[in-house]
Amino acid sequence: MNIKFLDDLNFQLQDPEFQREWIRQTIIEYAQDGDFVEFFRSLEQVIKARTTVSEFAKNVGMNRVQLVDILHGRTKAPSIVTINKILTGLGYTLSVDELKSA
Repeated sequence: MNIKFLDDLNFQLQDPEFQREWIRQTIIEYAQDGDFVEFFRSLEQVIKARTTVSEFAKNVGMNRVQLVDILHGRTKAPSIVTINKILTGLGYTLSVDELKSA
């Protein structure tokens, strides 16, 4: 990602509605392609739009180094518990919706 894009993204992520939709879309993409690295990079952008990674880790009771390793894809695919902990720290929850018939 180039710096101009990241600056623009960070600005857009200041909007709570954009942030929610950004996370929703990244979860959908993660479910489709299984690319947890991209998913967690997207979560990192939201975290950085709100605070520092260190402060976020402290607030959710995670080790900062462990969180950075997750966000940068240096660990195996994190568990649903870890994903939920991060999403909860951002003020979101996972939910299950019934598929609509085509």
